[in-house]
Amino acid sequence: MNNNILIHYPKANSRPVSVNYKVSNEGDLKTITCIVPDKDNTPSWLELQKFELVAMKFDNAYDLVFEQRKFDRNLDTVLFLDKVFEKIMDLRQA
Repeated sequence: MNNNILIHYPKANSRPVSVNYKVSNEGDLKTITCIVPDKDNTPSWLELQKFELVAMKFDNAYDLVFEQRKFDRNLDTVLFLDKVFEKIMDLRQA
């Protein structure tokens, strides 16, 4: 994984969670592969250590593709994944 971000969740002053990620593009699809490398300091609410986010381009912007299995996790995990996507996309726009 080439890139790293820190996500403060659930609050802006929460202990940050480190996420390594790699982005690949294929046509109008963008796949973001993520790993939370520090298992010992992972929050108890986070149910995934490794995950993929898939987005499709609509009107020059990327939107996450709906995946039902994502919602099989607890709400904090789902919201964390959304925050990871948002931060990565913000960084790629800069």
